[in-house]
Amino acid sequence: MSDAKRLLDERLIRIEKAVNLQKPDRIPIFALNGPEVAIDYCGRHLKSATWNLEIVRESLPIYYQDMKVDAAASAFLRCPGMYTAIGSQNFVPNKDGFMQHPEVCGMLASEYEELIKDPFKTLVDKVLPRQYKAFDQPGGLGGLNLAKGALSYVRYTKILREIDAHCSATVGVPIIFDNMIEAPFDFLADQLRSFMGISVDMHRCPELVEQACEALFPLLLRWGVTSYTGPPKKIPAIFMPLHMPSFLNPKQFERFYWPTFSRLVNTLTGLGYTVTLFIEGNWSKLYDYLGSLNPNVVGIFEYGEMKTIKEKVGKTMCIMGNYPIEALKSHSTEQCIDIAKKMIAEGAPGGGYIFTTGKSIPRGKGLDLEKLQAVHQYVIDHGKY
Repeated sequence: MSDAKRLLDERLIRIEKAVNLQKPDRIPIFALNGPEVAIDYCGRHLKSATWNLEIVRESLPIYYQDMKVDAAASAFLRCPGMYTAIGSQNFVPNKDGFMQHPEVCGMLASEYEELIKDPFKTLVDKVLPRQYKAFDQPGGLGGLNLAKGALSYVRYTKILREIDAHCSATVGVPIIFDNMIEAPFDFLADQLRSFMGISVDMHRCPELVEQACEALFPLLLRWGVTSYTGPPKKIPAIFMPLHMPSFLNPKQFERFYWPTFSRLVNTLTGLGYTVTLFIEGNWSKLYDYLGSLNPNVVGIFEYGEMKTIKEKVGKTMCIMGNYPIEALKSHSTEQCIDIAKKMIAEGAPGGGYIFTTGKSIPRGKGLDLEKLQAVHQYVIDHGKY
């Protein structure tokens, strides 16, 4: 057995035990980032890498090995060729090549009833041509542009999957997310109505917002299941970033977000999948909701007191996150390690804990990644349950 295969097997066992709320031999370390930080770390240029994925293939194994991580997310980059071909206004690259998601509206408020009646038809006929201008062309040109974009996406995604397999085979780092979905309310806000639009809609037409979330639920459930590779299993998990709840008051959350979100998570876990929630923002008033979700959920927390998080959700949910990447800018190495010590002391007891940062590390610029290496080495040496 090669060293990489041995490491891969050891790390998978370590991660799976933590996800099952057990105590592996030590606390696992997860790399919460896309390829961008690895590209920076290796001194390469992001814009070049988005067009030449061989740079990603070379950079990621080096970064994972140097950072001594036990697992990583998929090598996810948005395909600039596809977004250029389809005239995207929903995702656009900045001058450095980093993809931005501008505040744009794909569905008008007057189109709620159409969405509720036939969500798939509304997405195809109304939303896609607005968000991706190349689809809104006369004759067969729109369909041709759709085909070009789809082919570009398939080719790009296939290479990224191969890069994931390459990382596992060469440095023994398992990829523990299989695909990504959104909660119905997040999808409605992010892709259709925009942040400003949904904020107004909750006051002007609340019943339509509720009905729209219900109408979108079957599509998002199907997205989660059909995009997953193979039969349901503990690892890899389905990844779900949670964008809007920290901007909602508890009454709004309970009315608009929670019903379809909790049903989506519980349905997926009931089918045998693990769901990893990226719990963005401050959820301190919503921990009791999270604690009531069915097991087979992993929570990556951006903010919050680790002790409180553990008390509120640790009996049913594997906990990750909460390490402040800002410390890598302003704190000494010793202070960075002290933060990790405190997090471990509060999050690890009883098992079900994985060490990672509270935010995805988008770029390496401005961060002292040698401090992160030192923190990870401390977790390897002293991270016991």
